Amino acid sequence: MITLLEIAVPCPLRQTFDYIADPVIKIWQKGMRVEVPFGSRQLIGIVVNIKTAEDSDTQKLKQITRCIDVTVIIPSDLFQLTVWISDYYHHPIGDCFQTVLPKRLRLGDPADIQQESFWVFKQEQQLKLGKKQQQIIDLLKKYCHGLSQTELYNHLGPCRTSLLGLQQKSIIEQEVRFKKPYQIARSEPFQLNFEQQRVVETVSNGDKTFSPYLLDGITGSGKTEVYIELARKCIENNQQVLVLIPEIGLTSQFVQRFKQRLAATIVVLNSSVSDGERKQAWLLAQQGLADIVIGTRSAVFTPLPRLGLIIIDEEHDSSYKQQDGLRYHARNVALIRAQRASVPIIMGSATPSLESLYNVQQQRYQLLTLSQRATGAKLPKITLVDSGGPKADKALSSILYHAIDKEIKAGNQVLLFINRRGFAPVLMCHDCGWQAKCTYCDAKMIVHQRRNLLCCHHCGAMQRLIDQCPDCANTELNTYGAGTEQIEQNLQTFFPNTPVLRIDRDSTQRINAFSDLIEDINKGEARILVGTQMLAKGHDFHDVTLVGVLDADQGLFSADFRATESLAQLIVQVTGRAGRGEKAGEVIIQTSQPQHPFWKDLLKHGYRYTAKKLLQERQDLMMPPAGSLCIIRAEDKQQEIAMTLLNAMLALFNQNKHAQVMVFGPVPAIMEKRAGRYRAQLLLSSQHRKPIHQLLDRTIEQISALKLARKVRWSIDIDPIDLM
Repeated sequence: MITLLEIAVPCPLRQTFDYIADPVIKIWQKGMRVEVPFGSRQLIGIVVNIKTAEDSDTQKLKQITRCIDVTVIIPSDLFQLTVWISDYYHHPIGDCFQTVLPKRLRLGDPADIQQESFWVFKQEQQLKLGKKQQQIIDLLKKYCHGLSQTELYNHLGPCRTSLLGLQQKSIIEQEVRFKKPYQIARSEPFQLNFEQQRVVETVSNGDKTFSPYLLDGITGSGKTEVYIELARKCIENNQQVLVLIPEIGLTSQFVQRFKQRLAATIVVLNSSVSDGERKQAWLLAQQGLADIVIGTRSAVFTPLPRLGLIIIDEEHDSSYKQQDGLRYHARNVALIRAQRASVPIIMGSATPSLESLYNVQQQRYQLLTLSQRATGAKLPKITLVDSGGPKADKALSSILYHAIDKEIKAGNQVLLFINRRGFAPVLMCHDCGWQAKCTYCDAKMIVHQRRNLLCCHHCGAMQRLIDQCPDCANTELNTYGAGTEQIEQNLQTFFPNTPVLRIDRDSTQRINAFSDLIEDINKGEARILVGTQMLAKGHDFHDVTLVGVLDADQGLFSADFRATESLAQLIVQVTGRAGRGEKAGEVIIQTSQPQHPFWKDLLKHGYRYTAKKLLQERQDLMMPPAGSLCIIRAEDKQQEIAMTLLNAMLALFNQNKHAQVMVFGPVPAIMEKRAGRYRAQLLLSSQHRKPIHQLLDRTIEQISALKLARKVRWSIDIDPIDLM
């Protein structure tokens, strides 16, 4: 009998492949990495099953090239979670394992944790010492567990010769340990208020089983301090904590606050961390050497053998949904992970998603509330201004201008929010009506005046900013609308002696640029802040007393059924940046639709009322979260090909018809052409999730066997949040 390995290979095919095992290796386990020949390439795959076969049955099979791991790299719980993800999202299993592993491990790096030298004070000696040597001893005496050589160098500069001299005298000794993140000194424990304490007690005193909690806390209510206290209790019980945050920009603030409060090893996992550091953090967590993992959505796949708690901050945020490749939602994956590990999961937000509020309504989640700002600060006063009224310039109302002037003279900070980067969204010829449009997308090119460019924000295409109309040669081209760049320029004209800081994707491309800008804000070096939704999420600016929201109507007339919910969340989040410190806050919202019922609901009755009303509308229409959706997308360089494939899929769905599933389409996407490809989609709708999955399970092999399915890009999106 010959041992065969069933391997999940990173490829778009929805199957595994059999290979002959290396006969030298006697013990094989699921979750090990192997290198295998695949066509003309060598790929790194994962062992998903071990079986045996007669010699005569293996004539056409290839042997693996090499075994990379001596032990399992993907532990059993994470292995089973990955299999579930592949089944639930109907995505190729090999690609799912690729998503779970950090890049270095995907490429076949050995699973070795980096080590470093540590120095520990051993004993006093009555010897004459040099100045640097005495400094080393004085420092090491403060750290009973020793300091790494890197940390010593950070404190005292390079001192290798002095260290070796002290080691020779047996005053200090050197140890080799796993390389861990640098720890900072802790501050005094934070005193929780009554509401915060009640939340902590409810979660920590609950049954040590799967318990999902929705923490509904207004902006500034101290949700982070609740997370820290819950994490502290877990660490005291020798458990690990997974903390998910929506944006890379929030990482430094979160890590800093956790490190100040907790004597714990904290690792960070997000795309701004180098590949080597991500591998180290992942392996430290896998070996149980990291107490807390803080990261963006992909951190949900971090192996944690002593998992005791999962925290999801800003659980409503759409950033938790992966929009290409494996289209998973980190919140949903985290819930399954918590359920399988029998641990509590706490999902916090000032603007909970309708999905979570629906689950509270259905008694699947327990609702916890924080109704007061932790500092005792009052919620800001909110004023609605008609953007068609008196103007200081075309984007700024005179009311907002005078409010900015007043706050600047008082020495405060002002934050202006506009969810559009660049200088202007439209470049147009007034004579013939020509507009700058992207060659590759059904979209307009955005004017970026500072870089003298026209840019497409959908495919990234760029061209030089033109100075005459290509159709009629008119040299008087006009821009319409405003973005962050134009607002920044206008403010610098209005307030020439006041530092203005712009924060958007263009100004934060450099590594660490975002954290540097946040540091400048907290130091008070910038008085006026202009930014996109990067500034709206979770930041704590104590000197910001005025928030201005420009062009607030983008979500009122969208074709996306989630747009109103997203707009309400964004408005509440950005207004929550005002008055978080001791100073009172004010918010001015500019809108061209001041009479729209949305504003009355949100500003008079608040987010809870608005969300309840929107949820009832969704339930009446059987739309998510009261119903379930799946989108099958296809795209091709030829306009008719994507539609042809989807029509073939539609025929298969009709053959395998499920009475509870309605199939709509296929239709072209709202933005049909994007990045040079024509896009179309098929929509599956049902009151329940199960019938959609059953229909896909019965049909997926037939779909994969379609001739066009091997030529055209197509994908399945379960629980989509973007229908555009």
